[in-house]
Amino acid sequence: MNNILLVTILAFLYFITGKLSLELLNGDNIINIGVFAAEGIALAFALYFGKRVLLGIFLGQLALALINDVPYIASLLISLINTTEAYLAIVLFQRFGFDTRLLHFRDILGLVGLIIFVLQPFSALSSNSVLLLLHQIPYDSFLHYSFSWWFGNVMGQLLFTPFLLLLFHNFKKIDFVEFFLYGAVFGIYFYILQIELLIENALLLLSLSLPVILVVIARKGIVYGILFNVVVAIIASYSVYIDVGSFAVNSYVDNVINYNLFVLAHISIAFTVGILIEERKTYAKTLEESIATEVKKNQEQQLLMLQQSRLAQMGEMISMIAHQWRQPLNNLSLINQLLISKYTKGKLNDEAMEYFKANSKKQIDLMSTTIDDFRNFFKKENKAQEFFLNDVISEVLNMTAAIYTSKGIKIEFDSQDNYQLYGYANGLAQVILNIINNAKDALIESVQENKKIQISIMKKADDIVLHIKDNAGGIAPDIIDKIFDPYFSTKKDKNGTGLGLYMSKMIIQEQLQAKIEAYNDTEGANFVIYLPQGEK
Repeated sequence: MNNILLVTILAFLYFITGKLSLELLNGDNIINIGVFAAEGIALAFALYFGKRVLLGIFLGQLALALINDVPYIASLLISLINTTEAYLAIVLFQRFGFDTRLLHFRDILGLVGLIIFVLQPFSALSSNSVLLLLHQIPYDSFLHYSFSWWFGNVMGQLLFTPFLLLLFHNFKKIDFVEFFLYGAVFGIYFYILQIELLIENALLLLSLSLPVILVVIARKGIVYGILFNVVVAIIASYSVYIDVGSFAVNSYVDNVINYNLFVLAHISIAFTVGILIEERKTYAKTLEESIATEVKKNQEQQLLMLQQSRLAQMGEMISMIAHQWRQPLNNLSLINQLLISKYTKGKLNDEAMEYFKANSKKQIDLMSTTIDDFRNFFKKENKAQEFFLNDVISEVLNMTAAIYTSKGIKIEFDSQDNYQLYGYANGLAQVILNIINNAKDALIESVQENKKIQISIMKKADDIVLHIKDNAGGIAPDIIDKIFDPYFSTKKDKNGTGLGLYMSKMIIQEQLQAKIEAYNDTEGANFVIYLPQGEK
C-alpha cells in the first residue's frame, strides 16, 4: 500500500508540475526550453526512494504527453524513455558512490555531471528521435527541439532535484512553519521586485535577490537557500507568462533563455556557497568530535598512567616500610629471645615481663607510626593549602634515611630559611621522593666512592628554586631531553615503568603551577624545580 501511495503521489506531482511548467513557459507544446519541474521531481524521487517509484514516472509522463495531444505510441515510448532515464540515474548514482544527502562538492558535481552529460542527452535525443520517426516534428528542427528538451529538463533537475533530496533527508530536522514562512516572506519580496516594481535589468534584480539568499544560507542552511531558488524560479516564470519585468524586454525565446540563465545563476552561486558553508560546519563538527575523542583518550591514558604510577609508588612504599621495620623487628626478635632465655633459666619474673611489655610496645608503636606516616604521605589531598618546603623535604628524608644509609649514600640538605608555599604538599613530596630514588639507583650503579645527593633551596626573584643533584656522573646526552616523556625509562630491564618523571612533571605543572627541568653539571644530574612563592 505504501508503494502504491508513493507511485500515485509521484504520478500526480509529475503530471501537475509538468502541465504547469508547459503552461507558464511554452503553451501546450511538450517540448519546453524553460524549467521543466516534473523532471526534477521525478529524479529526486527516483534517487531517494529507488526503483519502486519508476511506475509513477511512467504514468505521470504518459498522462502529460497524452493530454498534450501526443499520439499514443509516441507517448508510450517517451514515457518508457523517461522511466529508463530515472533507472539509469539510480544505477549510476550508486555505481559511482554519490551520496543523495549532497554533503560534499563531489556529490553535487556528480549529480550535475549525470544530469548534463548523461541523463538529459539520453532523454532528449531518444525522445526527439521517437517524435521524428513518428513524424511529430520536422527533420530540420530535430537539433533545435533536442536542445530545447535537454535545456528545459536540465534546468528542472538542477533546480528541483537537489531541493527535494535535501528536504527528504532533513525532513525531521526542519521546522516547517518557519520554513514556509521564510519562503513566503522572500516570495513577497521578490514578487514586489519583479512584478510590482517591474525591474527590467536582470543584473539589478540578481543583485537584490542573491545576497538575501546567501545570508539565509549562512544563517539557516542550504535547504532554505534552495527553497528561495525555487521561489525565484516560480515567480520569474510567472513574469514570463504575463510578459512583465526583466524577462519581457526581448523576444519570447530570448526572454525564456534569459529567465533560465537568471535561475541558473541563483542555483550555481547558492549551491557553491551553500556547500562551502555546510562543509565548513561539517568539518568544524568533525574536528570538535575528534578533539573530544582525543581528550577522552588522553584522560583515560592519564588515568592509566596515574594507576601505573601509583602501583610503582606502592612498590617503593613497601620497600621503604620494609627498611623502616627492619630495626624494630630486629629489636623485637632480641626482646623475644631474651624472654625465652629468662624463661628457660627460670628467671622470668615481674621485672622481666615489665621490660618485655614496655620495650615490645615501643617497637610496635614505632612500626605503627611508620605505617601512618607512609599512609599520610601517599594520601591524595583534596585541596591546596599552605605548607613549608623544609618540612616536606625533612619528612621525605626521615622516611627514606634507612634505605640510603644501607646503600652507602649520604644525603646533604642545606637550607637556612624555611619557605612557605601554597599548593599540594604531598604531591611535591612524591616528586622529591621520585627524584632522589632515581638518584639512588644511578648511584648504586656508579663507581663513585663518596656517593651523595645534595638538596638545596634558594630564592630567585619571585620563585623558590629547589635543586636536587647527585654525583653519579649525569644523564646520557642523547636521552636527557626524553626523560620527562611518558613510558621512557632507562630501567626497563629492572621493572622501570617510565612514568615516574612524567608524573612528577604533571604534578609540578598541575598541582603547583611550577616548572621542572634537568641538566648535567660537573658531577652528575641536577634537577631544578621553580616553585612560585605567590599568594593563595
